[in-house]
Amino acid sequence: MKLLKISKKCWISWIRLYACSMAFLQNRKAVGIILSLILAVLLWVLPLPGELSPAGRKTLVITVFTVVWWVFNIIPSAYATLMMLMGYLLLGLATPEMVFRIWTLPLMWLIIGSFLISVAVTKSGLAQRVAYFFMIRYATSYRSLIVLIYALGFVLGFLIPHPFPRALLLMSLVRAIIQKAGMNQADAASVGLSVFVSTTVTSTILLTGDSTLNLATVGFSGIAVGWLEWAFYMAVPGILASLLMMGLHLLIFRQTGPVQIDRASLRLEQEKLGAISRREIVTCLWVLAALLLWTTDVIHHIDPAWVALLAVIGLSLPRVGDVLDAKDLSSGINWPILFFVMGALAIGTVGKATGMSDWLAVNLLPGAPPLNPYLFAGLIGGATMLIHMVLGSALACMSIAAPPMVHYAVAAGWNPLFPALLVYTAVSIHYLFPFQHVTILLGQGETGGYSTRQVLKYGLPLTLVALVVMILVEVTWWRVIGMLK
Repeated sequence: MKLLKISKKCWISWIRLYACSMAFLQNRKAVGIILSLILAVLLWVLPLPGELSPAGRKTLVITVFTVVWWVFNIIPSAYATLMMLMGYLLLGLATPEMVFRIWTLPLMWLIIGSFLISVAVTKSGLAQRVAYFFMIRYATSYRSLIVLIYALGFVLGFLIPHPFPRALLLMSLVRAIIQKAGMNQADAASVGLSVFVSTTVTSTILLTGDSTLNLATVGFSGIAVGWLEWAFYMAVPGILASLLMMGLHLLIFRQTGPVQIDRASLRLEQEKLGAISRREIVTCLWVLAALLLWTTDVIHHIDPAWVALLAVIGLSLPRVGDVLDAKDLSSGINWPILFFVMGALAIGTVGKATGMSDWLAVNLLPGAPPLNPYLFAGLIGGATMLIHMVLGSALACMSIAAPPMVHYAVAAGWNPLFPALLVYTAVSIHYLFPFQHVTILLGQGETGGYSTRQVLKYGLPLTLVALVVMILVEVTWWRVIGMLK
């Protein structure tokens, strides 16, 4: 009888908790607005530890207010970003040159060029043809399909410089395989999750693997990094991280039912593409030319941004291109993300100018930075992962975490790339819930077929994998190549 009473109470508590959760989700925006106002008032009136200038306090209030609006998606992030930038300007915290300087930097134009190259590769059909080529030859079982998805995530990274279109393209092809392979729901969800996980981790290998997050990382470091330099620093850690995460996936999500890969149907789908078209050939040639120039930038010193724009111009020219048209400038470029990146980098610039970044570094991190690079990596990586778990958005987390941590590291004599790449790794490969990585969120539900529970099942052991990558793999590799002494 006593056991029944306890059980009843537990059920009542669970129902109440569930009801509260639903109420929170339904009133998410209202909660976010109230929270942003409370935090803004508290940060404005309460005494803060350490020395923070009036300009730094104003910057902190505006930034925290905006980050809360980002996290709760109160209004589209692009508009929230513009609101923050106007706050900086109207309160005299920054000049227009500081706030909008990113438009004068190659970084923004590389992002724009990468978006348009992605459009050309997908629009021409080249990406689909490459994907079918590999799938028909190597997709023979559940396990081989998972391995192939990770391999294609890497291969398509050379053709499509952003994880969103890569993941959606791969998923459209994989969905057909799932439907004809007779997979049960668990195996289908596992395969769908592998598509979106693979496109996130393989994005770390190439500078253009993620044309927003990777390039923003370079911006936060304050050091010019070319395409080949990024590969030099991140290819080995990125490949090892991909292998570890693939192994973790196969370990956690074992095959639970029969899987019959119908390669004959894949051949029929490939045949629907017809003979290779002129557009595909042209697109392939321009992409190969861009890759050649990117990998040889140490010789000719042409910035990767101008290479990307040259490829875009070539793809739009009559006769030698004819792939991109005027509509692609509006539909192919993710303008909200560009505004988001502009705001994220502006936080670093304005925060440094007003003293906010220095204050955060002093008060959020230990006074004496560890001199051991492994301990330092554990500190930076662990702290960033905790911030990321709260903020969710990778760019929002980087905008808050990267500037003070870069300052903290530089003050201790470390290469600025060291903390910037650690912060980047923490936010790009680690998550517990879908909302903590936008690409994983993109595939949740009907798109990829997996649930929050399955992401959490994978994300918990992923925490250990992320720490191993940051502390052991990256630090060791960077010491070997001389980035760290």
